Amino acid sequence: MMKKVTFVLGGVVVVAVWFVFLAGRASYPDTDVRDVDRERLFRQTEQLLAASEAWPPELTDQGVALATSLAPYPVRTIRYSVEVEGDLEKAIAAVKDENYCGKTRREKVDKYEETLYEKDDDSGRPYEWVRRSVHIAPRPGANRDAVVLYFEDRPDPKTYRIAFQSVESLDGKPFPPVENAVRFKVLPSLYKVEETAPGRVRVRKVEAVDPRGSMSTLMNNYFLSLFFFRSYMFDQARNLRAALENGRG
Repeated sequence: MMKKVTFVLGGVVVVAVWFVFLAGRASYPDTDVRDVDRERLFRQTEQLLAASEAWPPELTDQGVALATSLAPYPVRTIRYSVEVEGDLEKAIAAVKDENYCGKTRREKVDKYEETLYEKDDDSGRPYEWVRRSVHIAPRPGANRDAVVLYFEDRPDPKTYRIAFQSVESLDGKPFPPVENAVRFKVLPSLYKVEETAPGRVRVRKVEAVDPRGSMSTLMNNYFLSLFFFRSYMFDQARNLRAALENGRG
């Protein structure tokens, strides 16, 4: 009997180790800033946003809906929508602030951000930039960082977009690593703000992040992304809704 119990427990441990550490790992080619085609990135991410409309909602709150899918990327993609009575320009400012930290380092709770590169228009307004975000984890956890290229676009007066994805280098020179940090991979993603009616705003975001590190793809898709990244994105959506509601008038 004892041998049978030991055998079963050993099998459970093997399966658990396989699920957590060995069950697949995605690989991606390195991308240079100069190789990212702006128009292609917007086309790709607009198609992803349109496809995400069919995903069934998993989490909802007043004016907020969040859904996820294991297509089209190797890792789970998360999409949310926020609809609120509010001012379009205030919504645009909030989304821009979420994605652009300015020309100096910005400190947040357990996180810091810095702009590594930017391209400005004639008025000095940035419309393309690379930002490093470093998430500080409590010990013994590993820190995480992401280096992401952002493209800003205003296709018409009632629409604002930011398309973004990870990059590894600029003009062939790699962005230096952060000590004791594992680098996230942000796959082609999109933020979109629209005025759907006078005084009514919709903000949609669709994003896929591979945390990489030592965990397997199955562990990321069926545990980490559902219990951590999904909750993080849902909180982000609700905080955005609250900020836009509080900013009315």
